[in-house]
Amino acid sequence: MLKYNFENLEVWKLSLKINVEVSKLVKKLPPSEKYILGDQMRRAALSVCLNIAEGSGRGSKKDFKRFIRNAIGSTLEVVACIKISVQCGYLAAKDTSSLEELIKELYFKLIKLEKYLKN
Repeated sequence: MLKYNFENLEVWKLSLKINVEVSKLVKKLPPSEKYILGDQMRRAALSVCLNIAEGSGRGSKKDFKRFIRNAIGSTLEVVACIKISVQCGYLAAKDTSSLEELIKELYFKLIKLEKYLKN
C-alpha cells in the first residue's frame, strides 16, 4: 500500500491522535455549543493535520515552513477553544488535561520542525 511522506512525520501522527481526542471532547459539550465552539474546535484540529499533509507535498522547505506556521496557528486555536470551554463551564479542566498535554507536545514539535525548515 502506498504511503505518503507526511504519514511518516511524528507531527502528523500526533495531530491524528489530537483529532480523535478533540472529537471525543466535543461530545461532552452542551448541545448549544456542539455546533458553535465544537465545530470550531474540530475544524482547527483538522486544519493542523491538513496543513502538515499539504505542506509536505510542496516543492521547497520555504513552502513547507509556511504550512507548518499555519499548523501552529491552528494548534493554538484548539488550545483557545479548550480554554474557553473550561472558562465557560462547558468542560471540566480534568477532562481536558490529557488533550492539553498532547497539544503541548505537538506545539513544541511543530516549532522544532519550523526551525529545521528555516535552514
